[in-house]
Amino acid sequence: MIENYPKVSVNVLTNNAVKYISNCLESVLKSNYPDFEIIVVDNNSKDGTPELIARKFPQIKLVLSKKNLGCTGGHNLGIKHAKGEILFFLDDDTTIHPDLIKVLVQELEKSPQIGVIGPKIYSMNEPNKILFAGGKILWNKGDSYVLGRGLTDKEIKDDFKKEVDFITGCALIVKREVINKIGLFNDVYFAFYEDADLCQRAKKAGYQVVYIPFGGVWHMKSATTSLFFSDDLKAQIREVGIISKIIIYFKMIGRYLRNSVNVKYIQHRNRFIFYLKYSPYKITFLIRYVFIFTPKFLWSVIQMPWSILKITKKHIYDNKKK
Repeated sequence: MIENYPKVSVNVLTNNAVKYISNCLESVLKSNYPDFEIIVVDNNSKDGTPELIARKFPQIKLVLSKKNLGCTGGHNLGIKHAKGEILFFLDDDTTIHPDLIKVLVQELEKSPQIGVIGPKIYSMNEPNKILFAGGKILWNKGDSYVLGRGLTDKEIKDDFKKEVDFITGCALIVKREVINKIGLFNDVYFAFYEDADLCQRAKKAGYQVVYIPFGGVWHMKSATTSLFFSDDLKAQIREVGIISKIIIYFKMIGRYLRNSVNVKYIQHRNRFIFYLKYSPYKITFLIRYVFIFTPKFLWSVIQMPWSILKITKKHIYDNKKK
């Protein structure tokens, strides 16, 4: 049991998540932990997200950014406004169990060596399917994977409290003393690998990174189609003639290509930054990066037109069903 409950700052980073943010914040507000605050950092949303939060959740501290600072800049902005001794970073398309914060803090406070901790995460669409049960890095291969993904609680093995290589930034708790010692999230990443980088710096500073099997988070993994057939364009396309429909479809394609290439590029770039910084097998990694990872990245970009055709076919089929 916790004798003195340390204040927890729940930092929710959001960007154009008007469809999800209410469920997330409502679930956090139902937490039975006695001392917490919620800080929402809005990364320059254009869909009415900040207006919704201000109207529906006036008790929540809303921090507005005039530009998209990414995961790293957004989290760092949240830290600057946080008052808690413990920082809880949570994605905006999640919901949490009322006991989650209390369970995580109890485990975090059991040892001064534990610096970062995270729970089991389930899929929002398939609540019995696991998305995250700890992160493992294969240093000799320059790669990583998530334990338990796609399994159920009955299927997963060795699901117990343990040290892991990283905790996903989807739901990550860290002691403020760790941040004070190792610094903020590294802005060079913008997004992707920023959580693994924080965990590696915590480990190098002498802290443990720990996973606990309490399944207290459900995450809505954004579908690829949301990058393409966005709600604003889908609304427009239902109200116009054939010529305008074609123009809007080209807008959709342009947005999809821009977003998808950007995401793949950042992932590819950040893999290079992360492993070159931390891997004990730097030469092996560089060889694999040039001859394996880079061709895979280029091939994934080349295949994008086929992805667009599949998404378009699905979109037309879904519209016919309505």
